[in-house]
Amino acid sequence: MNFRQLDYFLAVANAGQITAAAQQLHMAQPPLSHQLKQLEDELGVQLLRRSPKGVTLTPAGKLLRDYAQQLVDLRERANSQVRSLGQGLAGVLSVGVASSSLGATPNSKLQTLTRHYPKVQIRLFEDNTYGLIDRLDKHLIDIAIVRTPFTAPGLTAKALTTESMAAVVPKKYDHFSGATIRVEDLADVPLIIYRRFTQLFQTTFDQKGIDPFIACTCDDARTAVQWAEDHMGVAIVPQSVAEAGSGLATNIRPIRYQPWRTTLQLVWPAAVTPSPLMQRFIDSY
Repeated sequence: MNFRQLDYFLAVANAGQITAAAQQLHMAQPPLSHQLKQLEDELGVQLLRRSPKGVTLTPAGKLLRDYAQQLVDLRERANSQVRSLGQGLAGVLSVGVASSSLGATPNSKLQTLTRHYPKVQIRLFEDNTYGLIDRLDKHLIDIAIVRTPFTAPGLTAKALTTESMAAVVPKKYDHFSGATIRVEDLADVPLIIYRRFTQLFQTTFDQKGIDPFIACTCDDARTAVQWAEDHMGVAIVPQSVAEAGSGLATNIRPIRYQPWRTTLQLVWPAAVTPSPLMQRFIDSY
């Protein structure tokens, strides 16, 4: 098995047709079919089910597709890293971005970096914090912007910004007095919770002896804000997300409670020596 075969296999898997994949690869169909058959013979398994309508992946084919994509991504990253060392600031940097890190990227320094070094290409991968940490562990991305709390040994971290939580309150639930609210004020309104903070919130509710109604939990802070905008409850999210996403249908009430604070961090594997490009990216924060 070689990279050429993996490239061919991925092209067919993504296109769903050998003919269409051959056109994308600028090659004839018979040589492509021969390469796929050779790959199946080498592995001793059927990877593709062929029919007049196209091809579908067998379970073994689906597994190989995932591994093949990782290998191809690693090849591209290796090429980029080596070129970066040889040519100075050039190449591709794969950056993971948590959905709740609104406003962290791009900043003015990063804009200056890419303007001065036009051969720098940034590839963004959006995911939740633990999804990005998994990508770092598998070496699928170089660096990531994530949000605390999380547990992940083996990472080097650089703190970016720390902020409090805020309540995004639909006007029909906004019976609060004052610009800020206390945790206890949340006891009598339906809550929309960003799942990343479920344990933190529940520990606080238990300590304070309150049992609010959790109307919804979700995996994206922006979704929590949208549901609040649709009058489904009060969303509890980092303040920067609240300010970026809320509209005329809601009010933002900062929450006065010190333990409910979260920090955006720039993280990368401690075992990895940053390339010149990666180091410039780190220095831009």
